[in-house]
Amino acid sequence: MKALPLLLAALLAGGVAGAHEATPCGPYQVAFYETGLLYFENAAGEHVGIDRDVVEEIARRTGCVLDRIMESRVRTWAGLADARLDMTVSGIETPARQKFARFIPYIASNRNYLVVRAALGARVRTLEAFKADPSLRLGVVKSFAHGATLDPWIEALKLEGRVSEVADLEVLARVFAAGRIDAFLSQPIVWPPLLARNQLDGKVQILDVAPRDTAVLGLVLSRSRVSAADADRMRKAIEAMRADGTLETIISRYVGKPLGRTLAARPAEN
Repeated sequence: MKALPLLLAALLAGGVAGAHEATPCGPYQVAFYETGLLYFENAAGEHVGIDRDVVEEIARRTGCVLDRIMESRVRTWAGLADARLDMTVSGIETPARQKFARFIPYIASNRNYLVVRAALGARVRTLEAFKADPSLRLGVVKSFAHGATLDPWIEALKLEGRVSEVADLEVLARVFAAGRIDAFLSQPIVWPPLLARNQLDGKVQILDVAPRDTAVLGLVLSRSRVSAADADRMRKAIEAMRADGTLETIISRYVGKPLGRTLAARPAEN
C-alpha cells in the first residue's frame, strides 16, 4: 500500500512538469546580424550559421516561439536598451548591458585577435608596439565590446584620433582591404569568411595580443520583455545542449571538431 502514495506523487509531479512545458513561451523576436560563421549567407542565398542552429534547437527543446529578424548590431543594442526588442544572439556581457538584459552563454574560450597586414606583422607584435606608431590606424565596429584588455587600448587610440568606427564587419573588412586602416579586431569564428570574401587570405597576420581576455558569447534576453520563467527555460535548454554534446556538434559543424570542443566548453567561473 505504501507504493500507492508514491505512485500518486510521481503522477502529480509529472502533471506539473507537463503543465509547465505547455505554458506559452513567446513569440519573441530574435535579432540576427551577419557575423562570420555565426550567421552568414551561403551559396544558396540562405542565412545559416552557429547562431541560427543554436536558436532553432532552443526553440525545439523549449517550445518557445522565436522569430528571426535581420537587424544591424547598432540598432539591436539600442532596441534592447530601450525595451523595443526581445532578444539577440552571440552578445558579450558587460556591466552596462546587465542593466537591461540577461545573458545565457553558449560560446566560451573565445577572444579577439588583431588582424594586421602581412608586412606590418613583422614589426607590430603587441598592442604597445601598435600604439607606439602614430601613423597606424585601427578599425572597429560600433557597439562592439572587445574585452578587458582591448577596450581600454581602443579608448586610448580614440583619444589620439586613430580609430575608424564602422557599421558592421563587412564594411570593416572592405575598409581594411582598401588600405584606409592598418588593423582590425576579429575572432576565429568570424574571420574565415570575412577574409575570403575580401581576397585577404594570405595577405594578413593574425596576432594573439590579448591572451588573458575571454569574449564569452551568449543569448541576450531583454529583462523587461522576456519573462524570468522563459529565460530560465532557455537557460536550462542551453545547459542540456552543452551536457549532451549538441552544442559542440553545432559549433563543430562550422569550425571543425578541435575548435568546436573548445568553444563549447563550459565558461570558466569568475
